[in-house]
Amino acid sequence: MGKVFLFDYDKREFVLKDGKPVLATYEQAIKQWITMVLITERGKYQVYKDLDLGLNIAQFIGRKDIPLGVINSEVKRQIEEQLIRHPEIVGISDFALTRQDSKAIFSFSVHTKQGTLIEGVQSEVKYSG
Repeated sequence: MGKVFLFDYDKREFVLKDGKPVLATYEQAIKQWITMVLITERGKYQVYKDLDLGLNIAQFIGRKDIPLGVINSEVKRQIEEQLIRHPEIVGISDFALTRQDSKAIFSFSVHTKQGTLIEGVQSEVKYSG
């Protein structure tokens, strides 16, 4: 995978120790890729244009004319399709999408080539308001 520097998405900055960037572990690097895919709207940012990175799920926000099963299937397809583009990710399992208040919450586990199982990956999207 090469060198991946640890990024703190809450603080929106790279993690530094003694003024130097901290290298991410194998699992941290994969989690960063997953987070980047989940928070990026496909086609929205010029920097990711050539990578075709991210999800295109904004189209489902506020839609009541599309059955929930269709939305679940499409969101799962997009997530899996994007994540397996990473050379170390071989698949996802235990995908679940639930609605709570005005949010859609999806969770899943990720399988890697090294046999690592990253369980309980979770993200939420505001779908109304």
